[in-house]
Amino acid sequence: MLLKNYFQNLKKEYSHYTFSNIAFDSSKVKKNYIFFAIKGNMHDGHLYINDAIKKGAKIIIHEKKFNGIKNGVLFLYSKNVRKKLAEFSFKINKSIPKNLIAVTGTNGKSSVADFYFQILKLNNIKVASIGTLGVKTNDSLLKLPNTTIDPLSLSQILKNLKKQKVDNVILEASSHGLVQNRLDGLKFEAGIFTNLSHDHLDYHKTMKNYLKAKLYLFQNLLKKNSKVVIDQSVPQNKIIKKICKNNLLNLNTISDNDKKAKIKIDNSYYDGDYQIVELKIKNKKYKLKINLIGKIQIKNLLMAIVVAENSKLSLDKIIRSIPKIKSINGRLENIDKIHNKSKVILDYAHTPDALKTVLVNIKDQFPNKMISIVFGCGGNRDKFKRPLMGRIVDQYCDKIYLTDDNPRNENPNLIRKEIKKGIKKKNFFEIKERKKAIDQAINDLKTGEILLVAGKGHEETQTYKNKEKFFSDRKIILNSINKKNKNLSQNIKINIISEQSNTKLKLNKLKINKAVINSKEVKKDDIFFTLKGKKNDAHNYLNEVFKNKASIAVVNKIHKNSKNTKQIKVKETLKFLSKSASIFRDNIDTHIIAITGSSGKTSLKDLLGFTLSKIDKTSFSRNSFNNKFGVPLSLFNIDQSDKYGVVEVGMDKKGEIDFLSKIIKPNVAVITNISYAHIKNFKNILGIAAAKGEIISNIKKGGSIVLNHDDKFFKYHHDLAQKKNLKIITFSSNKTSANIYLKKLIKKKKKYQLVIRVNDKENKFYVSNNFKNLISNILCAIAVISIYFDVSKLSQNIFKNIKNTEGRGDYKKIKIKNKIINLIDESYNSNPLSLKSSLANFDKININKKRKHIILGDMLELGKFSKKLHKEATKQINKISINKVNVIGKHILETYKKINKSNKGKILKNDSDLTNLIFNDLQNGDYLMVKGSNSTGLFNYISKLKRKNIHAL
Repeated sequence: MLLKNYFQNLKKEYSHYTFSNIAFDSSKVKKNYIFFAIKGNMHDGHLYINDAIKKGAKIIIHEKKFNGIKNGVLFLYSKNVRKKLAEFSFKINKSIPKNLIAVTGTNGKSSVADFYFQILKLNNIKVASIGTLGVKTNDSLLKLPNTTIDPLSLSQILKNLKKQKVDNVILEASSHGLVQNRLDGLKFEAGIFTNLSHDHLDYHKTMKNYLKAKLYLFQNLLKKNSKVVIDQSVPQNKIIKKICKNNLLNLNTISDNDKKAKIKIDNSYYDGDYQIVELKIKNKKYKLKINLIGKIQIKNLLMAIVVAENSKLSLDKIIRSIPKIKSINGRLENIDKIHNKSKVILDYAHTPDALKTVLVNIKDQFPNKMISIVFGCGGNRDKFKRPLMGRIVDQYCDKIYLTDDNPRNENPNLIRKEIKKGIKKKNFFEIKERKKAIDQAINDLKTGEILLVAGKGHEETQTYKNKEKFFSDRKIILNSINKKNKNLSQNIKINIISEQSNTKLKLNKLKINKAVINSKEVKKDDIFFTLKGKKNDAHNYLNEVFKNKASIAVVNKIHKNSKNTKQIKVKETLKFLSKSASIFRDNIDTHIIAITGSSGKTSLKDLLGFTLSKIDKTSFSRNSFNNKFGVPLSLFNIDQSDKYGVVEVGMDKKGEIDFLSKIIKPNVAVITNISYAHIKNFKNILGIAAAKGEIISNIKKGGSIVLNHDDKFFKYHHDLAQKKNLKIITFSSNKTSANIYLKKLIKKKKKYQLVIRVNDKENKFYVSNNFKNLISNILCAIAVISIYFDVSKLSQNIFKNIKNTEGRGDYKKIKIKNKIINLIDESYNSNPLSLKSSLANFDKININKKRKHIILGDMLELGKFSKKLHKEATKQINKISINKVNVIGKHILETYKKINKSNKGKILKNDSDLTNLIFNDLQNGDYLMVKGSNSTGLFNYISKLKRKNIHAL
């Protein structure tokens, strides 16, 4: 090779000089080599010039101001030998891949590079990444000593990649590599800047110098019109924009708020371990489900998406591959699975900013979770960061395990002492041996807790003094998890019970079927929660519980007379159940739908639960399990593998829904309507609306609220939901402005066809009747389903065979003596709104010359409004087609007084009167509707009647 082709401004007298190859390590010099004498931090290449000459070097490029020939050897001066080495290296091995991309910044380089690599690999495009993790190709991995290796080695790697027909290469450009000119001589098609924070100041001395090193990429190593990618929120944004303008570079930004950005993030929220991100790219919207921990990873991924387009890959293909992207080794990496749903996250964070960013991201994605950390600081590096990192973990972590990182040539005790200056937390453990610290931290993890093992990430060595030994955080984590799992049950509920009770009983092999609070309902392998009520103490029924083969009982006091030892004593059983249910809810991926409102909660819950069950695995609460006992019990009885869970939330007074929905933490909440139910505990109906609206504050971030557009408090709840930035879905029987509304109701022989508009698309469904509350429930159910599923794919008959919940409009023919009575059972509850709906439905029934009778009981819990509301009910009763209205109770007499004389039936005083009326006054084929609040006893009476328990009546 002719020297003048590689060395600019070479004197004519030296233009005939040739060389066979180059080296900067004297031991690798051969005959007719050029030796580059580099003055490094630890070694000065000038001291090895004679060794190089002895080995055959004929040309020396050095930093001493001498040009000329000594003893037949040509010496050439260069003020920057490193730069010359890089330029020679890439010119000699000029066969390099076409599409070179460089990524620089303090944190995130490896992630961006690996995400780009994965995108291309998933699309079957040959690709390579070069950096901290080594040289990765579609088929192999070669480990490297540095993030940005020496130019001679890099040029050879690039040459080999080109031979393999790899034309897309992304490499990490470290500040050391840039300032030492290791990439000079290369020209990049794209450059990415991730961020800048405190790091490497032992080398760069000041942040100004550190930034200058990073900016070298954009000022000197990019082709004209090449692509620059930056997060618009980083402070260095303005400087890089100016460089782009001056150097004619094509700037592409990632932003949360700038409409002009290449990629705008419209919305992002979490769904368990997943992140849901809504993007706008080139005026087109995309919704991505990403299996990565930490929002910071999203920015890194988006940067990779921008440069992936440089690789002749369409945006649609790129987007389709994103759900398959995995976290990279040691970068917010979720390691393996622990049976109690705790997590161990491995990360390379070894700077204050990186550590803070990782912890903030974990806290954001997993709010209210206990976070522990295992960390230390390396020796012979930036000492100023040590107390800073101590303060950061003290602020963001609940439990701290301080240990060694890579002490190198420093005393590890002194390193830890400097870190401890920033730590004040009492929950602190200093365990110098890193393996023991990791093992202890994992052993201490309770259900749902998170451990961050920080500092070493992907590294597989640990250095004490000059000794380097094999050490892999990942390998130790995996061994510790394996050990922990042997003492845990695969049933998360058992682990929660064990941890929360601190019981000495070994429960890991225990079986749990259902959680039960009624001793009569206990079956084999159930867990019984022993509650003490106003009338009964469940502790008195423990013998019965264990006779029915319950697996275990949670008690306030050990039942000494019971031979069964499977009793777990806790201070307060209800609090324990509520806490356990809350922890369980936090650690399942089930989407929880919570239903509240004044009327129709239970029937909607059942309809929605049955319908969702036809789509995917679904649990829903029994009966009206909607109070402080029923809600935690229903939650705890959800199967952890269920896709959906539907729970009902009731209340008597202010604050109860807030308390219960804090346990539920619903993904979706529904407010059916607002009426005077439970008005006795409120000044006015607005108080009820406010109390029902408490659920809005506890919907999970990124969640949805379903609202009844026909309700008079619709706007009130809509405004509350908007302030919480929730997705709002509305339904209506007639308002076309709602997302879901009833367009037509068509009678077709013995069924009805509902024509429903769902987000501007027409859908048809068949139902068995045209009752108003059924149609309203179907509209509401469709609103919920539309959040998760394409409604147009539902069967038209999905609602056809839906049956009303017992006591809420269910129909049954009752045979009494020699006659048949058509019973419409509305006996479970009654309030002004539900009574109005029941009467309207009863009026629609075609009786074919038969008679219609009503038995009305009191509407209870109406307080000072009771008299007024009972009177108002008469207006509707007098308008409908009915034969006789019979009443039972004190308050309902206000209704009875104003009923048309011809429709007045009997005033009943007790069950005996009810029985006489039904047995003697009703004729064969008559219709009877029974309506009253549950506390009137009508529901129990009618239940016995339906079961033909005549003697009980």
